[in-house]
Amino acid sequence: MNHNLYTAYKDTCSPPQNPFLAFFSPESESLLFDDGDEICLWVQAGLRSLDLSWRLHRNRIETPFLAGVEESRPGNRFIITLPTNDLHPGFYDLRVTLETGMPAPGDARSAQRPVEGICTFGWQVNAMPIATSRPKDFRRFWDGAKAQLEQVPLQAEELPLDSFSGEAIDQYNREHAALPGRWNPGGIRCETVESGKVSFAAADGGRVYGWLAKPKGKGPFPAMLVLPGAGFGARPRPLEHARHGYLALDIQVHGQDVDQEDYPILPGYSEGQQYDTPAAHYYYYHVHLRCVQAVRYLLSRPDVDPERLVVAGGSQGGRLGIVTAALDARVKAVVCCIINSPNVPHLRWVDACNRQRVDGMDRVGAPPVPDDAESRCMAYYDPMNFAPEITCPVLMNAGLIDPVSPPFSPWAVYQGLRSTDQTIVPLPGLGHDWSAAFDRQAWRWLAERMPVRELSEELA
Repeated sequence: MNHNLYTAYKDTCSPPQNPFLAFFSPESESLLFDDGDEICLWVQAGLRSLDLSWRLHRNRIETPFLAGVEESRPGNRFIITLPTNDLHPGFYDLRVTLETGMPAPGDARSAQRPVEGICTFGWQVNAMPIATSRPKDFRRFWDGAKAQLEQVPLQAEELPLDSFSGEAIDQYNREHAALPGRWNPGGIRCETVESGKVSFAAADGGRVYGWLAKPKGKGPFPAMLVLPGAGFGARPRPLEHARHGYLALDIQVHGQDVDQEDYPILPGYSEGQQYDTPAAHYYYYHVHLRCVQAVRYLLSRPDVDPERLVVAGGSQGGRLGIVTAALDARVKAVVCCIINSPNVPHLRWVDACNRQRVDGMDRVGAPPVPDDAESRCMAYYDPMNFAPEITCPVLMNAGLIDPVSPPFSPWAVYQGLRSTDQTIVPLPGLGHDWSAAFDRQAWRWLAERMPVRELSEELA
């Protein structure tokens, strides 16, 4: 559902996961802890082991505040016991170095040494203090943007649809959609889908391009807007989403086509960001409006059921999913994964601690909100500030060792939601990555809230 990259599928996990070291706790499979005088973490080494040195850090802060050494136990296993009396609510990184007796780096025999590993765990995370950075005119700012968008006619264009079925979908997934083949057979609702390119007008005078895929037939179908991760590149056809019974639209949020040969990085995205001008000049202003325009397009189609519209995405797509659901209440459910860049005050505080080479343990409450142009601008774009607008069902996840979207970021969004049906799934030991288990859970979660009829019923 959320692994929406235009690349071939691979089975290796994203770093910093180390296949030689596995972390777990007999007390908590999720590695989230709420009570007790100590936390017990077990480390299983896949190599002959001597000693394990460890350092304990606040999540993503480079300077440790506690350290120790453990001797190996039978079976190349280590047990690390950490006191909780001085821990603040939040997330912590346990970084380890395994001694195996191999020569020092530089020796030809030590290509895989030293062996480093990381385990992130949470302590009383639902009590983690979150900074308040939402501007007083936040809602007025975005209401004005939506009012402007309403004046833009869709002017939709749709190219002919191509047909895909069975093994052709599997092959496309493996080669072009960063997915395995028939990986969730229990969720498949039809064997033949249709797909083609669509486009519609954007508020900046350009157009939004996307791949549409749908079950073969007239519908009406539930709809899913699939939002992309960060970067510039081609988009995959959402054939798997259509095979699960949805009319799905995967859009290129930068106003570029979905299948062009080259994708230049546009000004203002990574360089030349404008923070010291009105917030509407920031790069993501029109990215957000393109997503809302995509919702308008989907709801304009007679083959879409307006009471079953979902947004889904990972990383940047997870962030945009929260934003889109907040800006358009017609979205009925959100599935967002490894959501990128929420909780900007915390992210900036971590950067400041690392520049100053401090451990950050003197900070008990929420990080400060800097009073500068960047923070004032980003407050209008921080996903955690959109969260209070959302009342529909939300399913999220977070890779606990994710260096791109550290867990204090998605948890800030989760704590701010106003939905009565919200779940966040911790992914211990996983980085910025896709989880088949989570996506299978997500398809079942959606089916419980907005059942997808079999294709024969859709055509009735």
